Amino acid sequence: MNLLTCTALISGLVFPLLAQGQTTNLAADIKVCRQISQDQARLTCFDALSQQKLSVSKLASTSVTAGQVALTAEQIDAFAKEQVKKTTEELANEINSISLTISKLTKTPRGKWNIFFENGQKWQQKDTIKFKLKVGQQVILTKGALSAVFLQKENTNTRIKVKRLK
Repeated sequence: MNLLTCTALISGLVFPLLAQGQTTNLAADIKVCRQISQDQARLTCFDALSQQKLSVSKLASTSVTAGQVALTAEQIDAFAKEQVKKTTEELANEINSISLTISKLTKTPRGKWNIFFENGQKWQQKDTIKFKLKVGQQVILTKGALSAVFLQKENTNTRIKVKRLK
């Protein structure tokens, strides 16, 4: 763990716990560090404190503050994980496209498609490309770069950009 992570972990998770009285000797140690007036000395104190055996999963499963929901270790691990390079196994298990059947079509006042699928999903066209669709038609939704999703008819290359509404 780097210094910034430790400092954020201590200040973001441990201080609210002190207010709730859920720690014992750790609370006293933090209080000592907080009372140091020199920045470098206070930082060194917190660094030494962060080296103690702080269980991230124990801190994560404890309620952070009254206004926030308790975080699990899995939720903390999953935070911004999409930025980490995926393993070959994760890439093999990832779904990049699905095939769905259109159950209903409507158009917005600006001429964009609202597309309802048989599984209950609702999508809307984001771009202004003219694209013919009909009820009962099988289409393919494919993930693109930067969380974009594209819709195309089977056996065609033309596609439109869509976003999920429901």
